Amino acid sequence: MQAFERTHDTPYPPREARVATRARWDAFARRLREHLRLSLGLTPSLPEPPLRALRTEAHRGDGYRIERFALETLPGFYLTGSLFVPDAPADARAPAMLQPHGHFEGGRLTEADVLRAVALAQAGVYVLSYDMVGYNDQFQLPHWGAEPLEWRRWGFSRAGLQTWNSLCAFEWLRQQREIDPQRIGCSGISGGGTQTFLLSAWEPRLSCAAPVKMVSSVMQGGCICENAPLLRLFAGNPEITGLTAPRPMLLISDAGDWTRDTPEVVAPYLKRVYGLFHAEGQFAHAHYSEGHQWGAEPRRAYYEWVARVWRLPRTPQDPDLRWECLVPALRVWDDALPKPSDAPTGDAVLRLYQRLAGEAVARWRRTRRFEAEARAALQSMLGLERIDDARDDPLPDAWQGVLPSRRYARLVVALGEASVRRWQRDGYAVLRLPELPRPAPKTDYAYLATYNLTPDTARARALLGVLLRLKPRATRLVVAAQGEWATLSGIACALAQIPLDAPSLAEPDPLDLPCYDRIGGAATLQRLTPAPE
Repeated sequence: MQAFERTHDTPYPPREARVATRARWDAFARRLREHLRLSLGLTPSLPEPPLRALRTEAHRGDGYRIERFALETLPGFYLTGSLFVPDAPADARAPAMLQPHGHFEGGRLTEADVLRAVALAQAGVYVLSYDMVGYNDQFQLPHWGAEPLEWRRWGFSRAGLQTWNSLCAFEWLRQQREIDPQRIGCSGISGGGTQTFLLSAWEPRLSCAAPVKMVSSVMQGGCICENAPLLRLFAGNPEITGLTAPRPMLLISDAGDWTRDTPEVVAPYLKRVYGLFHAEGQFAHAHYSEGHQWGAEPRRAYYEWVARVWRLPRTPQDPDLRWECLVPALRVWDDALPKPSDAPTGDAVLRLYQRLAGEAVARWRRTRRFEAEARAALQSMLGLERIDDARDDPLPDAWQGVLPSRRYARLVVALGEASVRRWQRDGYAVLRLPELPRPAPKTDYAYLATYNLTPDTARARALLGVLLRLKPRATRLVVAAQGEWATLSGIACALAQIPLDAPSLAEPDPLDLPCYDRIGGAATLQRLTPAPE
């Protein structure tokens, strides 16, 4: 059973086998997108967002204007930021760039962010520079803080909420008549780089991506907003970033931060991914030695790349202005655009999400894709790229030497205090598995569930491995379970397609099962698990 070993600082090089052939990559990419969707709280799909934009002009500059901007992405929940509007758009329908910020003091209200936005606007590009959850004018949830068990079970996380905001911002830009829906990109540094490659991985219509000084096999993400539960159980940032291929990408790295391994590890891997699509020319990489910042030279490379990818009439360049003077105009809420007084905050945001997710699950269960998508979600909860991978896991110590090697006509596997009298009367042999202790974490680490199975998902995966080993050895195989093992057995049986005999799938106490409630909990398990004869 998996030990709690990996952290965000654990080296995690991409797996070369995944780029061996185009077919191998395509299969992996489909599976990884399914996994990301669940991890980020997007399975099943949330209801259509309101996409109501609150806008008011805040500043007029040389060749551009700035609008205060707030976009309703959930009922009463707002993405906040600034919309930079060019006076002379590059085309009748101009390109647009999403600009999420990194974890710098001030967030988007920093020199590099302001200069890039103004530079692109002066060159005819719309730019939406926006706050991460809890930064600056996004006031409804704090950016930092614990994400408790209830959050994990509902698939509710800052990483997921930020990605939903980015998806909504992208969709809003697509709906604007003055913006070309085929030329909308995303670029950010550090945590903004994480948001860039997560958005690009999930949204195939995004035309290009430039993640800056973030993608590494050395460090995966140092903030809770980059570490949704389940996110990196079987893939790391380089592989997630590879989902952008074959669309244009500019990858910027630096010798003075954790992206120091990019020239030797990450960039060659991504070149191989692009090569599978015969799109090597769509991938660009630039490496610097200035530390973890977005200085003048990387900005120049970024401007040249944007101009080339979108065939701009002129290349953007840093504007001649005092960026600090623009900061008051970049704040969102003021007398002209007052902060909504009825906006949910704190726990009320979670309750709003739970209501919307519950409605989504009810609709989802009525669709033809429900069972396939729900099984893929359970597979993701157990950190499995392929279900058969569990068969190769080493057995927990408590179950070593317990599994029989003979074949059975009828076999019942019993867990917990489950009664097997019925099955014995019907001629079933009984295999009662010993109690399996819950492994304890080696350390108190905020992102354990991002990189490791929880104690409960580890036990469910261990049972799945046992069932996959036993299934070929029995003509008829049934699992009998009670208490917390009923839920864990339900997960394993749904994936192995083995009948489950359990009086109830209700848990005596909530188990640590990330995204379990998000996909409908016990009611979903009951739909997926074969009933005994």
